[in-house]
Amino acid sequence: MKELQPDLQGNIQINLGSGQRNAARDYNEYFIPGSIKLVLATWTQEKRNSTALDNSNFFRYRFGFEPPKVARQQVLEIQEKHDLTDREVRWLHRSGQLKVSRTEAKLIPGRLMPAAGWIQLSILSFACLAMTLQIAASNTPAWKQALGQLIISGLWFGGAYMLNSLLLAPWQTLRRAGVVKAAKGE
Repeated sequence: MKELQPDLQGNIQINLGSGQRNAARDYNEYFIPGSIKLVLATWTQEKRNSTALDNSNFFRYRFGFEPPKVARQQVLEIQEKHDLTDREVRWLHRSGQLKVSRTEAKLIPGRLMPAAGWIQLSILSFACLAMTLQIAASNTPAWKQALGQLIISGLWFGGAYMLNSLLLAPWQTLRRAGVVKAAKGE
């Protein structure tokens, strides 16, 4: 019986990057991602930036808003200048610290934002504590008290998370980026 010998003269092609490869003769391979999350996770920063600049839908998926091309360029410059992540840019825009218009994008740190955040968090904490104590002092069965306290705790954690994300964390991001200088004595 004759043994099959491998073709030692054949071509070996390795695709170490992205894009298309032509393996041999009639075989083509393409990178077709299954979701936008895969693209955002695997592409380099330069490729994501160039695609986001040219494609407003990609920019919207990446940052959560869709400005004109001039403002997109400025947002990408701000991100690179201050070494911000995509998530930080998204939350800065949601909190109002990153203002985007049709002609420009700029960081406008509002000094009242962290103060308003702490005041609102204090009010929320006081109200949830008062409700928890009122539930504990009632004459209802223990399981109803525990359920009520669990619901109030969930409301507090959800509210505290949103207040932190919208008012407190963007301010800390701007401080770390050097946009806002720390007060004397810190």
